[in-house]
Amino acid sequence: MINPVTRGETWHRPARTGYPDPVKMLGYVWPVVEDLRATPRAEWPSPDALAEALAEQAEYFEEAGWDDFALRTHLEVLEFRRESGDAGKLREVLTPLRANLMRQQRYEEALPVAVEELEVAWQVAVPGDYSTERANVARYWVTDLLGKLGRHEEAARNAAAAIEELRDQGPIEHASPPGYRLAHAHSEHADRLEVLGEFERAADARAESVTIWRLHAADSPLNCYLELEELSRLQLRLGRFEESRATAVESVEVLRRGAEGDDWHLKTLHAGAVHNHGNRLHALGLDEEAVAAAQDAVTCYRTLAAQAERRAVAMKMELHVSLALVSLGSRLHDVRRLDEALAASDEALEIASRYDDRELGRKELARAWHNRASLLLSFGSWPDAVEAAAKGVELYQRTEDKAMARNTFALASARCGALDEALEASLSSVADYREWAARDPYTYTRLLADALTDHAIIRSLRSERAEAEGAIGESLVLHQELAAAHPGRCQRELDRARSVADHLPAR
Repeated sequence: MINPVTRGETWHRPARTGYPDPVKMLGYVWPVVEDLRATPRAEWPSPDALAEALAEQAEYFEEAGWDDFALRTHLEVLEFRRESGDAGKLREVLTPLRANLMRQQRYEEALPVAVEELEVAWQVAVPGDYSTERANVARYWVTDLLGKLGRHEEAARNAAAAIEELRDQGPIEHASPPGYRLAHAHSEHADRLEVLGEFERAADARAESVTIWRLHAADSPLNCYLELEELSRLQLRLGRFEESRATAVESVEVLRRGAEGDDWHLKTLHAGAVHNHGNRLHALGLDEEAVAAAQDAVTCYRTLAAQAERRAVAMKMELHVSLALVSLGSRLHDVRRLDEALAASDEALEIASRYDDRELGRKELARAWHNRASLLLSFGSWPDAVEAAAKGVELYQRTEDKAMARNTFALASARCGALDEALEASLSSVADYREWAARDPYTYTRLLADALTDHAIIRSLRSERAEAEGAIGESLVLHQELAAAHPGRCQRELDRARSVADHLPAR
C-alpha cells in the first residue's frame, strides 16, 4: 500500500547539507507535488507530471539523508511507471529503488527489485548504446546481492552469465572498452568461486582476466597489477609456487614501467608493489630474495619521501618508510642477520614515534614495537622484549594484531619468570587462533601452530610437563602438515617445534 510522504513529516527532521541545499530545493518541489495531488489526473499538464515531480523529490530526500522518505516516494513512482507500461521509465525508477534498499541494507527486499531491473534493462537495451551498459551494471548488482545474502552458488552462476553476455558485446558509447568490462567480469567470477572454495576454477578465471589486462597494461597498469597479484596469491594457495613467483615478478614489472613517467600516484603504487613483492617472496619461502625486495622497498619510499613537496605527503611517505623498515627487519631476522635487523627496527621506531599523535603514526608504531619485541627475543633481551611487546598490545587496534603481540608478550614474560601472566596471555592467543583456524584454516593454522609451540615453552617453564607435551604434540602435527605442503615456507617453524619437543625436561 502506498504511503505518500507529507510535508509535515519533514519539518523537524535533521538533514545533511549540500549544494544545492536539498531542503531548500524541496521547498520548490513540495508545492508542485501538492498541487498535482489536489488536481484531477485529467487536468495534469502531462500523464507523467506527478511521477516526474516525485522522482525529483526522492532525489532531494536522498541528498538530505532521508532514505526512508525517498523509499516511500520511489514506491509511489513505481506504481505510476507500472501503470504506464513504459519499460524505459520503469527501469529509471527500479535503479534508484534498488540502490536505496541496498543503502539501508534491506537486501532481501532489494534482490527482487534488482532482478526486475535486470530484466527490464535488457528489454530496452540497444547494441552499442549506453543502455546496454546499464544492463551490464544491473547484472552486477544481482550478483552482489546474491553474495550479500549468502546465496554464493547463485552469485557464481550469475557472474558466469555476465561473462557470456559480455563476450558478444562490441564497443558501447561513453562506456569503458569491451575488454575492460569482460576482464572485470572474469575477476568478479573469480571472487565468487573463491567464496565457494573452488580455487582452481577461481585461478582459471583470474588468468582469463589477466590475459585481457596484459593487452591494456600500458593504459591501465594498476588493473593489470592487481589482477596479477590476485592470480599470484591463488597460485601460492594452490601450491603452484614457481607460477606464483613468476606472476608476482610480472606484476611488479607492470607497475615499474608505469612509474617511469611523472605520475606520482603510479610511483607510490610501484613502491607499494615492491613492498608487497617482498612479502610474497617470504610467503614462498624465498628468504634471501625477500630481503632484497624489502631493501628495494625501503629505497623506493625514501626517494618518495625526499621528493614529496607537501608536508602531509612527506609524512605519509615517511610512515611508509617505517612500514618498509619493519618488513625489512623481519626479513633480515628470517636469515639471522640480527644486527642489521635491529638497526632497521630502531629506525622504523624512530620514524613512527615522530607521528605518534596521528592514527596512522600509532598504527606504524605498533608494528615497530612488535617487530622489535620479536628481535629482542632472539637477542635474549627478555625484559626489553616484554616492554616492547606490551606496547604493541596497547597500540594495536585489530583483534588479530593484538593476538599476535599478546603471544610475543607471553613468551617474553615467561622468559622473565612472570609465568602466571605469561600463561594467561598465551591461553588467550591460542584460543583466538584456534577459533579463527576453524573458520579459515589456510590463513590461521600456521599462526595457531606457532602459538602452540610458544605455549609449550611456557608450560615447560612452569614445570607442567603433560600440558607442554600436549601443546607441542599438536603443534608438530600441524607444522608437519604445513611443511609437507610447502617445505620452503614452513620447514623452519617445524624445525623449531621439533627442537622444543626435544628439549622438554624429563619426567
